[in-house]
Amino acid sequence: MKNTFFFSFSQIVSKKVEQNYNEHGNRTNILFSLCISLIISLFMVNFEIENIKEIESVRKHLAKNCRYETWPFLFDINLIMKLLFRCERENISQGRSYENSFVNISSCFFLRFSEFSGDGGVVYVSINYFSMYINSSMFYNCICSGHGGAIFYISSDSYFGMICANRCSSFSNHHFVVLSASHGNQIEYLSVCYCSKSPSGFYPIWLESGYQIFNNNNCSLNNAQRGSVIGIDSPSMFSSLYCTFSNNIASEERCIYIFSESGSISFLSSNFVHNNSPSRNGVIFVQGDGYKKMMNCIFHNNHNYLFCIWQGSLEVSNCFIDHSLYSLSTLTIVSTETNNSFSFIMTFQIPFFNSFHCYADLPLIVYSLTRSINETIARTYDSKCEINGLSTDRIIGKNKIEMFPIFISLMFCN
Repeated sequence: MKNTFFFSFSQIVSKKVEQNYNEHGNRTNILFSLCISLIISLFMVNFEIENIKEIESVRKHLAKNCRYETWPFLFDINLIMKLLFRCERENISQGRSYENSFVNISSCFFLRFSEFSGDGGVVYVSINYFSMYINSSMFYNCICSGHGGAIFYISSDSYFGMICANRCSSFSNHHFVVLSASHGNQIEYLSVCYCSKSPSGFYPIWLESGYQIFNNNNCSLNNAQRGSVIGIDSPSMFSSLYCTFSNNIASEERCIYIFSESGSISFLSSNFVHNNSPSRNGVIFVQGDGYKKMMNCIFHNNHNYLFCIWQGSLEVSNCFIDHSLYSLSTLTIVSTETNNSFSFIMTFQIPFFNSFHCYADLPLIVYSLTRSINETIARTYDSKCEINGLSTDRIIGKNKIEMFPIFISLMFCN
């Protein structure tokens, strides 16, 4: 049993030391790897021992023959996050990192250089019982020929938090993500910009089915042939709060597509600025008999027809609408009698995800939001993101390395 323990420990230590020395060349990081390996090995001991008597025997042996020394070290929080949450195949020419498995991603930066043939350039899940969790991560230049330039997900439930997507595209549909959940999706502090590079294809974001929460998100400077912002298809419930949709360009028609036969769809306290729709299908296209409303929103400097009610109705209330009444809506007339104003006011100043490729004028003050987890390639002036309808040419500096002290107890055995 003891041989098994020390063999497991030595194997894990050697792998972690080699990995971190090759990647970082830093003794502190190597020491941290030793500590992590020790913890892992202790867990392995507990799994391998079959009964309580053997556990007590090991404890007595350690108490008799081992001594502990507590040393202070200074560790890089970026490395700790990388060790706790493994990032699969981040920077490869093309190809998926996750396929039909549980997806747990944190503090990763996915970069691709060429088109992947198929759906989901980085993540592909099509089996119903796999959940997906993605937090504090970036997707840059992720491209596929099918649906979902970076992510194609048709399964049970997912969570997105603090995500930046820049220059992702699909040569078919859905430049960044397809999310279809039988249970629900929760998306917050997502910034999507420059998806795609040219006004072709459909929808950077496609949300379908299930219970959808879409809060504090920014979708700006995106291009598409049709649907340059988001498509919402048949959710049981969709709720959006504190979002900005700015400077999105459609070469043919519409920016936002809303379809629901039964579920409710609501947009609250959000900015819709500098968007266009060359056809009569409107910047915001509505279809289906489900309940749909926009409340306390700001519509400013949008071009062409603003609303197209193809089927059903849309309630617009307590909004500020800077748009000509002549081109306000097509087909079914949108009622603007409920406390709407046609005077201009400043857009809502909303905290958004802030990172190297997704800049926010008003960043949320959280460590993982204010800096990218990884050093990223230098961006040019044309890579700026549009937040709150205001353009900025600022260049964000590279990351500062955040260090913090921690006390580690090391065990020495005779």
